[in-house]
Amino acid sequence: MKICIIILLCIFTCSFNAQTLVKPADFKVSGLATHLKNKGYEILEQTETFIKIANTDKATLFIDIDAGKKYLNMNVNILLNKGISRDKIDHLINEINTLEMIKADYLPEQNAVGFQYYFWMTHGFTYETLDDAILEFFLYQGDAYELDKEKIFDYK
Repeated sequence: MKICIIILLCIFTCSFNAQTLVKPADFKVSGLATHLKNKGYEILEQTETFIKIANTDKATLFIDIDAGKKYLNMNVNILLNKGISRDKIDHLINEINTLEMIKADYLPEQNAVGFQYYFWMTHGFTYETLDDAILEFFLYQGDAYELDKEKIFDYK
């Protein structure tokens, strides 16, 4: 009898803490926005194709939704100070791209560095894994700033 009670208690505990798989067909921008707002992010903009959020430190992040619902593209563009040589920019981008998660590219038309990460959802995802990915994106963005020894980012 004690074993049955323990087994039932385990099943109840597991089902209470279970993560829900969100399949691409069930994904809705409004659901994502509600989830992010409940997690403490400020929703700065929202359309059917993207959400712009800010964390508690006021750092911003765009989350673009792929039309085929195969991935979410987390991205942000950080302006550079004027007059920085292309060699210094390329050196910093190469250093940033040694980081595990984010990819950095120089955007000459904006004089900015674009950071991006693709969160794949082809076979479904849980909001818990998305929460982790967003948090990691912000952390890696901070790591990228630490690599900027020559202060080429425009931090205004």
